[in-house]
Amino acid sequence: MKIISAELVLPITAPLIKNGAVVIEKGRIRELGFRRELKRKYPGAEEFHYPLLIPGLVNAHTHLELSSLSLLGHQNDFVSWLVELVRRKRGLSPGQIKKSAEKELKKCLELGITSLGDIVSEPIMLEVHRSSLLFSVVFWELLGREKEQIQAKIEQAKSLLAGYNYHLNNSRIGLSPHTPYTASLELYQKLKQWAEGKDLPLCTHLAESEEELELVKYGRGRIKQELYPFVGWGDLKVRPWEKSPCELLAEMIDDRVSLVHCLEVSDSDLEIISRARAVIHCPRSNLYLSGKLARIPEMLDMGIVVGLGTDSPASAGDNNLWKEMQEVLSRAGEYPGREIKPYEILKMATIGSARAIFREKELGSIEPGKIANLLGMNINIPRYNVDTISSLIISNGTQALEAVFIRGKQF
Repeated sequence: MKIISAELVLPITAPLIKNGAVVIEKGRIRELGFRRELKRKYPGAEEFHYPLLIPGLVNAHTHLELSSLSLLGHQNDFVSWLVELVRRKRGLSPGQIKKSAEKELKKCLELGITSLGDIVSEPIMLEVHRSSLLFSVVFWELLGREKEQIQAKIEQAKSLLAGYNYHLNNSRIGLSPHTPYTASLELYQKLKQWAEGKDLPLCTHLAESEEELELVKYGRGRIKQELYPFVGWGDLKVRPWEKSPCELLAEMIDDRVSLVHCLEVSDSDLEIISRARAVIHCPRSNLYLSGKLARIPEMLDMGIVVGLGTDSPASAGDNNLWKEMQEVLSRAGEYPGREIKPYEILKMATIGSARAIFREKELGSIEPGKIANLLGMNINIPRYNVDTISSLIISNGTQALEAVFIRGKQF
């Protein structure tokens, strides 16, 4: 039994608590309340005290198997970047992937990132996550547009993932059809059926670029002309659906699937994605590859839950979620619609991302019953206003980070 107290506790899903505290028992939050009352109720509990206490951060979208890659060239050239990414990834050995991913996981903990939504396609990454302290969801990624290959790929994946019983120590396993331009509609349908049958989290990249829209809607463009021949799909017949990527997947989008990016969306597309579990925003990646910001304020105003992710170092430079929050804060007034508030940004990186990776009942806020992943921060709070406090938290970032607790134990 221990008490972690603070001059100010920011639970995220509840009002600020001045001179607050949480009681930790067996790795979970047993009680949340006022410090004086909890110290009197649990007189023998060991206490840790900080100026500010917030929940651990949740990075909703990563590609840790790409951790050894640096920021690739081809800024504002999505297809050339994709071709270079495939080329570079082909040169990575399982040993390189494992070593760089393990190093990155340790770095995440040092940054106070206690959970991830990680997209993986290399079996070694399942072992990496099984050994990790983080509470993540590991989305197994599948690609395929050739009908005769799809079922074989699914059966192979089922055999692999069932061997882990869909759990990796603290983490869970989910599924991820890659994108509408690399995964056929049949593959999407089969993976959704599999996910529902096994109660598995599901996510997909959607509407990330103009090139994706052009291929899906008209069956043409640089993805067909440059990417497909490079990956051996040059003879693939491409159907022009005369629909946007969101419209193509409309019947599949519900609260059992999270959507990554959603950058190229129309008003009618927004209505479709409003049915999703969450949208995951990756601003640095979007800005680097497309020079645009997603319609996040409109999504928030529609009641769409928004999480925050870093994508990969190949498009964002690193997996530092603090930098992602700082990017949103610095551009808060540039988003379509209205300015994004600091508290909204902090919620994206905590409870919003927790929902996006299907773990909001365990993570993302300070509530009784949740896993005790907490951050103690040293910040002088001049005014008790959530936007002021959130702005200070985001701006100070790791400079103010004093302690990281995983399941109530200090890392």
